[in-house]
Amino acid sequence: MNYNFNYLKTKNHLILIKKTSIMKKIAITGGSGFVGSAIYRECLKRNDSQIFLFDKTKPDYILPNNVSWVECDTTDFNLVKKCLTEINPDHIYLIAGVLGTTELNFHPLKAVQNNSVGISTFIEVLLTMEKKPRLFYVTKPNVWENMYTITKENAERIIKLYMKEYAIEGCIHKWFNAYGPGQHTHPIRKAVPYFILNALHGKPLEIWGNGKQTVDLIHIEDIAYLAVEAMNKEVCTNENVVDIGTGVSVTVEDLAKLIIKLTGSSSDIVYKNMRAGEVEETILVANTTGIDNHIVSNYKFKDLEKGMKDTIEYYRNVSDEHKESFFTYYNSNQHEKYYSHSGSAQ
Repeated sequence: MNYNFNYLKTKNHLILIKKTSIMKKIAITGGSGFVGSAIYRECLKRNDSQIFLFDKTKPDYILPNNVSWVECDTTDFNLVKKCLTEINPDHIYLIAGVLGTTELNFHPLKAVQNNSVGISTFIEVLLTMEKKPRLFYVTKPNVWENMYTITKENAERIIKLYMKEYAIEGCIHKWFNAYGPGQHTHPIRKAVPYFILNALHGKPLEIWGNGKQTVDLIHIEDIAYLAVEAMNKEVCTNENVVDIGTGVSVTVEDLAKLIIKLTGSSSDIVYKNMRAGEVEETILVANTTGIDNHIVSNYKFKDLEKGMKDTIEYYRNVSDEHKESFFTYYNSNQHEKYYSHSGSAQ
């Protein structure tokens, strides 16, 4: 195969852009994170992509062939325009954002800048491009009142507007409860890694509320596969949002009990008052009709127990420094600031 090359100069480094008539060019914002890295791995399986990870943070590992890091702040219009104009991607996955059901209530400006302004920046750049790439956006079940929900719902509505009115093609997926190896353990508290690390060390597993609220747990490999598969369909779903979950709900209490069983732990479960920004006994479960109709019919999701065993093994083997950082954080004043309202449930 014959290649020719372009170079993209970002703030501090050069990126080699390989030009061929066959390979897709894929840009992934937040590409160094838990989800972004799963998506680039899924893209690589298809052997037809040159991938650019748009992220402020350089990955702390060696990237595979055909994957390049691009130092990019998604709220910097001029930098985003330079990167997109010179790379001219075929697909963009908008994964970058900040999480936090309770935590972001203390950082509203950060929430708006990252979750809403960043999306608007990309849309405004796309409007200047003659060839508009396909766009992927991830939203969430918007059932609670908190800054995370408000900013994600706002961004979802922006994307839907421009897909509908300005002929921008792509997909919007509503992800339910992602889990799997590599999910961040802190400072944002996510149930699966939080429960696993505490269970592995015989420490109590704290549950917000009575534990009857449900989650729809979907393995990160399933999320990545369905995202990439949808973006490569002949016809995209565009502004029609597709639920991405297994369609099976699990209570948080049962999740904690499952992790205690699989780790062989003697940990107790402690019930705390419901955290700010969430409602007790919320039922979350995906409607899988959209997956069947638009992506893959009768898709077989990774078995929860098998997926959880693999995830437990990952956290069993994280470094001692990581474990120390985790436990130090959850005993810190910073964590207490976010959750100081919580006490033992009545």
